[in-house]
Amino acid sequence: MAAIASVAVWRPRTGSAAGLHGGGGAGEEDPRAAGWESAVWSSQFGGEPQSVGYVIETAGLEGLRRFGSKLAADPEWLALVAEWASAREPAADLLRNQVSVELPVA
Repeated sequence: MAAIASVAVWRPRTGSAAGLHGGGGAGEEDPRAAGWESAVWSSQFGGEPQSVGYVIETAGLEGLRRFGSKLAADPEWLALVAEWASAREPAADLLRNQVSVELPVA
């Protein structure tokens, strides 16, 4: 089965970039502890410059479903999402959220 990557790209607001670079937040260890690959990328130019991309890679659709179910039941993650959604001055703006499927290379 092809790998599935869930990608969320955020643009930090002025003065809040440090908290978005994987420096230890709620839910950060969930992907690694459950066996999923995770990475944090920073765009330097082109596309969405100065943005931060969070990538969670699973082994297929079933892995993506399990990951989504785990987040939906995690009170720490839900509290973080609620905090960000209710903030008058959020730390970042969501630019893009996507799911990508690995293509086989012939």
